[in-house]
Amino acid sequence: MSDFYSAVIFLSVFIMIIMDMLVSGNDLMEHDKKQTIYTVSVLVIAGAVSEWLGVWMDGADPSLRTLHILVKTIELSTAPIITVLCSDLIAPLKHKKLIYSLLFANALLEICSAFTGFIFSVDAQNVYHHEAFYWIYVLTYSGGVLLFLFLMLRESWKYYRMHRTTVVMLPGFFLCGLLIQYQASVRVTWLCTAVDILLVYILYSELTQKTDVLTHLLNRRSYESRLSSLREHAVIYYFDVDEFKGVNDTYGHGAGDEVLAEVGGTIYAVFSKVGYCYRIGGDEFCVIAQISDMAAEKYLSEFLRELTARRVKNEHLPHVSVGYACFNPVLGSVEDAIKRADRMMYHYKRKLKETSAAK
Repeated sequence: MSDFYSAVIFLSVFIMIIMDMLVSGNDLMEHDKKQTIYTVSVLVIAGAVSEWLGVWMDGADPSLRTLHILVKTIELSTAPIITVLCSDLIAPLKHKKLIYSLLFANALLEICSAFTGFIFSVDAQNVYHHEAFYWIYVLTYSGGVLLFLFLMLRESWKYYRMHRTTVVMLPGFFLCGLLIQYQASVRVTWLCTAVDILLVYILYSELTQKTDVLTHLLNRRSYESRLSSLREHAVIYYFDVDEFKGVNDTYGHGAGDEVLAEVGGTIYAVFSKVGYCYRIGGDEFCVIAQISDMAAEKYLSEFLRELTARRVKNEHLPHVSVGYACFNPVLGSVEDAIKRADRMMYHYKRKLKETSAAK
C-alpha cells in the first residue's frame, strides 16, 4: 500500500473533521440538516477507513480474513447511503421510505454476501474479489449518484440558475474520482467524495443565506445585490398583500405565514422562468423579469388569473396589489423604475379598495 493512498485517506478524514467544525459553528443551519451532515461525515470516515484497511489486508495474513470481510461489508453498505443523504441535504426527498428501504436491502444483501459470497468474496488467501452479483452494489450506488445529480440540477434551477456551472461540476467531480479509480487504479474516490460534500455544504450555506426561509424566494439581500448590478433592460414588478394585518389579527400568525407562502408560490409559478423572484419585506414582494415591455401586461394578467384560482381554494388568501415599470438603462435609473412601479401598485390598491367599498 502506497504512502500516497494513505495520505488520500488521511486527507478525506481531515476534510470531514474540518466540515463538522464549520457546521457546529453555523447558527443559521437547521438542526436536522446539521444531523444529516454529521451522519454523512461519520459514514465517509467509516467508508474511507474501511477501504484503507481492506487494501492493507488484501493478500495479507489469512488470519485477518474475517476482519477483511467485515470492513468490505461496511464499505459497500455505507457508500450508497452517503449519496442519498447528500441528496436529502439538498432537498427533501420524495418517496423517502422507498429509497431508504432499497438502501437497507442493499446493506442486508452485503451482510449476506459476507457469508455466501454472491456480491463479493474474500478467498482463503485473504484476497478480495467481485462476484457475479456485484452489479447490485453498482446499481444501488449509481442510483444514489444520479439522484444527487438530478436534485442538484433541479435546485440550481429553483435558485434561478445561480452557480449552475458549480452545481453541474459537483457530481462531475465525484464521477471523475470514480473513473480515475476504476480506469487508472488510483484510489481517490473517498477524497473526491469528501471534497464534494464540503463543497455541497459551502454551496448550500451560500444559497440559504440568499433565500427567504418562509417562501423560499430570494431575500432582500439578494434583491439589493441584483439591483446594484442591473445593467440590462428589465421589467420590475412590485407586489403588496392587501389587508395582511387583518389576516394575522383574525386568524393568527400561522395563517399569515401560510398566506405569504401561498403568494410567494403564486409569484414563483408565474415568473420563475423569466426572472428573479424576491420577498423584500413582511408582505412585500418583487420580481425583476427579463421580458419585453410588450410582455409585461401578459405576465401581470397571468399572475392575477393564477391568484384568483388559488383564492377560490383558499378563502383566507387576500387580494394582492401589483404594479410594474419597464427599466431601460439608457432612458432612466433603476430608482426611477422602482418609483413608477410603486406608484402603479398603490394606484391598483386604491382601485381595489374603491371597488370593495362600492360593493
